[in-house]
Amino acid sequence: MPPVWNLPAAVAAWLVPGLGHILSGHVKRGVILLICIGGLWTSGLLIGGVSVVSTRSVNGTLRAWFLGQAMIAPSFAVEYTHDRLRARTEGNDPSPYDEVIAFSPAYGRAAEIGTLYCALAGMLNLLAIIDIAYREPRSTEHALPLGAGEETGAG
Repeated sequence: MPPVWNLPAAVAAWLVPGLGHILSGHVKRGVILLICIGGLWTSGLLIGGVSVVSTRSVNGTLRAWFLGQAMIAPSFAVEYTHDRLRARTEGNDPSPYDEVIAFSPAYGRAAEIGTLYCALAGMLNLLAIIDIAYREPRSTEHALPLGAGEETGAG
């Protein structure tokens, strides 16, 4: 029998880590993935700020780290926010407000660690996406705890 592809769950897992597993009935696994991968990605943002998720470095060269970070969909929203903040600071994008929001990117170890955390979270999410893409949805009979099914008729 050929493998069954569960593409809607894989897309859901890309949008939010663990969501594909939760929607497929693997709730415990999905919650663990959500906490671990989401926590790692969020920690990277908290350590280095939004500047750690970017397609280009300060001098304009492409950053290979973004390939790993792109395995989590919210990275694109963070990258868009980063570009908007950088454009406002450089004066290329006028703010609709009176004052321009000051933006300074992270440098040094904080930027490196934050970038690494976000990229590792994305690569771990890729493994979770592959896992749910090949995993069949759990039926309701498998979701019941042992002993809660039908009577065996013994007695």
